[in-house]
Amino acid sequence: MLKPFQKKIIDSMVKQEKLLFKLYTLFAAQFPQHAQLWNELAKEESKHASWLTQLHEAADKGVVLFEEGRIKTYTMTSFIEYLEQIIAKAENNELTLAHAVASALDLERSLLEKNVFSHFEGMADKARSVLKQLAKETENHVGTVQRLKDSLS
Repeated sequence: MLKPFQKKIIDSMVKQEKLLFKLYTLFAAQFPQHAQLWNELAKEESKHASWLTQLHEAADKGVVLFEEGRIKTYTMTSFIEYLEQIIAKAENNELTLAHAVASALDLERSLLEKNVFSHFEGMADKARSVLKQLAKETENHVGTVQRLKDSLS
């Protein structure tokens, strides 16, 4: 059974994925020459939010264990606030493509560094598979955005 603060952390993880979806959708509209890349990232972030919701439900049922480790509710709140600030800038067309790419790279690397998806432990094969896929796709996002950054240099 999840503790209230663990539920809040997982809810925050879902929210961050939904906000990344929103941000990448904005970038797709603002930078049409790279819309396919941004839309693909957005689609995957939406999928990640859905998977995290399913993992949350599985953790409530005891099928998946969640150990928050060093992730704290206040660090999740800070990350979300930072993400919302970037979204506000994007909504006001205040970001250049270079700034958008740098922001996306920073956000995705932060997720990898926090190793957020490793805090779930799947006791069922399907849960383990989802967790591996979440981590792999986040790593792929870093590589995709890094390649875009490199191509702009």
